[in-house]
Amino acid sequence: MQDDFRHLVETMPDAILVQSENRIVFVNPSCMRLLGAERAEQLIGKDISEIIHPDSLPTIRRGIRECYENRTTPPPLEHALVSLNGLLIPTEASAMFTTWKGLPAIEVVLRDISERKRAEERLRQYERLVEVSEEMIAVIDRDYRYVVANRAFLNYRGMESEQVVGRLVSEVLDQVFFETVAKEKLDECFTGRVVKYELTYTYPKLGVRDLSVTYLPVEVPGGVTGAACVLRDITERKRLERANQEWHQRLELAERAGLRMGFWDWNTAAGTVIWSDETCRQFGYVPGTFSGRVEDAVARIHSEDRPRVEAAIQTAMEGGAQYAMQYRVVRPDGTGSWIDAHGVVVRDGTTRMIGVGIDITNLKRAEQLVEESEAKYLLLLNSTAEAIFGLDLQGECTFSNLACARMLGYQAPEELLGKNMHGLMHHTRADGTAYPREECQIYVAIRDKRPSHHIDEVFWRSDGSSFPTEYWSYPMSSGTELVGSVVTFLDISDRTRAEEALRHSESQYRELFENATYGILRSSPNGSLLDANPALVSMLGYGSQTELMTRNLDRDIYENPAERHAAIETCRIAGRVDGVEVKWKRRDGKFIDVRMSGRMIRQGDQENRQMEVIVDDITERRILEQQLRQAQKMEAVGRLSGGIAHDFNNLLGVIIGYSEILEEHLRDDEKLLKNIVEIRKAGQRAASLTRQLLAFSRRQVLEPKVLRLNFVVSDIEKMLRRLIGEDIELTTELAANLGNVKADQGQMEQVIMNLAVNARDAMPSGGKLVIETKNFEVDEEYALQRGYINPGSFVMIAVTDTGMGMDAETQSHIFEPFFTTKELGKGTGLGLATVYGVVKQSYGFVWVDSELGHGARFEVLLPRVNEPVHIGLKNANLRSGRSGSETILLVEDDDSLRGLATTILSEIGYTVLEAVNGAQALTIAREKPRGQIHLLLSDVVMPGMSGPQIADEVNSIHPEIKTVFMSGYTEFSAGHDQTSHLGRFFLQKPFTQLELTSKVREVLDVCVAVPSR
Repeated sequence: MQDDFRHLVETMPDAILVQSENRIVFVNPSCMRLLGAERAEQLIGKDISEIIHPDSLPTIRRGIRECYENRTTPPPLEHALVSLNGLLIPTEASAMFTTWKGLPAIEVVLRDISERKRAEERLRQYERLVEVSEEMIAVIDRDYRYVVANRAFLNYRGMESEQVVGRLVSEVLDQVFFETVAKEKLDECFTGRVVKYELTYTYPKLGVRDLSVTYLPVEVPGGVTGAACVLRDITERKRLERANQEWHQRLELAERAGLRMGFWDWNTAAGTVIWSDETCRQFGYVPGTFSGRVEDAVARIHSEDRPRVEAAIQTAMEGGAQYAMQYRVVRPDGTGSWIDAHGVVVRDGTTRMIGVGIDITNLKRAEQLVEESEAKYLLLLNSTAEAIFGLDLQGECTFSNLACARMLGYQAPEELLGKNMHGLMHHTRADGTAYPREECQIYVAIRDKRPSHHIDEVFWRSDGSSFPTEYWSYPMSSGTELVGSVVTFLDISDRTRAEEALRHSESQYRELFENATYGILRSSPNGSLLDANPALVSMLGYGSQTELMTRNLDRDIYENPAERHAAIETCRIAGRVDGVEVKWKRRDGKFIDVRMSGRMIRQGDQENRQMEVIVDDITERRILEQQLRQAQKMEAVGRLSGGIAHDFNNLLGVIIGYSEILEEHLRDDEKLLKNIVEIRKAGQRAASLTRQLLAFSRRQVLEPKVLRLNFVVSDIEKMLRRLIGEDIELTTELAANLGNVKADQGQMEQVIMNLAVNARDAMPSGGKLVIETKNFEVDEEYALQRGYINPGSFVMIAVTDTGMGMDAETQSHIFEPFFTTKELGKGTGLGLATVYGVVKQSYGFVWVDSELGHGARFEVLLPRVNEPVHIGLKNANLRSGRSGSETILLVEDDDSLRGLATTILSEIGYTVLEAVNGAQALTIAREKPRGQIHLLLSDVVMPGMSGPQIADEVNSIHPEIKTVFMSGYTEFSAGHDQTSHLGRFFLQKPFTQLELTSKVREVLDVCVAVPSR
């Protein structure tokens, strides 16, 4: 067994030596390689002090003495060894008391930690970069708690680290702001997204500040652990205040614990394994409780690592190679650890594998923390728009962020590494003269070990062009040793050009001031006007500049003087105010909406400050925007309602038509006839609702003619009195010499009745209702007040009641379909929507003026026409001449409606040729000789060819044919069609049997001259 373990120790990758009486008595091959020895004899017999660096020797001697005296295993120590060739090797050593050939001895396990030290140094370097960054940076964990806040972040708020780090964001910031803004943005960042936004925030000491905020997810292999918050004060456009940054919470790299080595002996034939106490601990067993079965041991290995472990063991067993593997162990309590295992196969009559396992959990955690921290710092560096690079003591670039490379004309930071930065981008002054390196102000941080800041120099790009820059240079140290400097810079080309443009514009300021179309003023802090241009005088309605100058802004101009003081405070903090909208009062007392931008300027000293403001009157724009939004909403609802109503027209036409046919065939069956009549009545009521929807959507078919509204009101006055009841006093005030309008008389009667019913419902306890008509001239002022109406001559009909009135919210929805303030079942919500649709379709306007408790007044304006009223005679007997023997070409894409029309017409003697679309209709027309088709009855809106297109084609084949169009839309109205398409008539859907047969007979009996072609 002793030989087995000696063989194992000699094959281990860790260096092992044994010293007794201060002399080295044993080294394994790994120790020889570590110390640069080719033979063990080069090290055997040496005093231990010969391989230990003098700085580490006192600590090592003290540890050896304690180990001898107490015979215990002290904690691992980090120290420096010196190899035979003089190289310094950072090492972690674990010692334990033993004996060597009967003498007390110390066994030491050495692990080279050079790579870990280099990783820690990289971490410290990235940490220093963030510390000197001028950006305000904080890290917030998923519990909304600050875990890191750099010095710039703390200085900006005038707070100490303990006031921020460890505290909740809601405790440091305003509670309301955290709940309404910050928390939502942080939650979005925690999903892995980079979140950028701007906000205005009021600090207790700084006042109102404008900030740019960037949240960067801090990601580790397990997911997002927090958010890195990068803040920039964008209130001052010249530059951000730079301050040295210091992290106040350091990342714990790893718990420094000793290497604990466990031994195991696996009998492969028996499938059993013997463990030391340390191995039991590593796998989560209490010593003495392990079953010894290999499968129980393997079960504790992490499922993702288990295949690798089994494959490595199999390879070692088959080829005799050493077994070496790092894997994870999952203990019964859910905790885990990393094990670095090594083993060898021993064949001594039986086949065994013996080995050791070292718990490297802390080392793995340290490595992971280093990687995470390095990734986080790189992310922070590359996310800032500020250019950053590092210099060593010779002035060569040691690191660079992406912004630096891009500003200097390079694609990637790697192109700058190792380059002399002065010779690359700072070799020449702005005037073209050489810039000696010894005078370069960047090197002040290295030469004098102090920061430097400059704003009057230029940097040079890779293409030979230059740009003005503002830069900061800070010394960078490792402990007390200066190792280089960190440089941050900004391209201030835009700012320089702006400053030059401002200087140039000042010479032209007065000319611009006097001739500007927008208002310009200067005022004192107390609100006195110091200067005002002519545009401002006109905007506020004053007769002269002299008169306006006697006014005070707080007393005479601002509706809310607090808004002016807030603007002054913003200017005091930020230097200017942009796009603030306030209400001002004109000389005539009317209020206007204005958008103002301005700045605070000084005249001589701080006490003599003035506010310079540019003002734009946006009153008309705001009115138009509000009216446009309302019109767009009504148009969208109207299109939806019209589309639904059009589809229902076809369905209702079929229901009504077949009901009428059944009525004629079932007159002898009184019981069934009664049911059929109820079906027809229900269909007609549904058709009425459909017509109201079409009226609102402006898609119903109108038959406009010249009317005198006085006659319309007089005709329905008696009916209105019965409709509204005796407890409401109805008065009509009809203007003499009232102008004429062009509209559908039936729909105008519907408008008046709907308005009267609406007024009646608003006066449940009675009241007064006034209907008046008058001629009305719309001038520019009235058009501006109402919007969406052009000046011109109109006829007004107004309905005024003394009812309960409406609030502004109700008025904003009053013309929407199905909107009602009545209880469920008491109204359809289509009355006023119908009014709106009919008026709009008649090219008119309607609006309401009302207040709660003060009644309501609806005004309808219709364009006045200079045409005489046409007095016609209605057909006294539409039922006469219904039957016929002519041939009708019927084109309808709805199968049910086409079948219904064919049935009705065929039963009274007509020959009906059916076509489902335009192509089929043209085929039938070409097959029939000229003169054998007397009437084309066609739907208007169909897939493919429309009704008018079909009519044009059929008319070219049968010039003598007459045409009737069917539709429920206004896109093809009777009035329009008969004036533009001679000989064509219109039938509105849904139609009854009588309406269809009467219209067909009417058209066939009309003599229409056929135009020559």
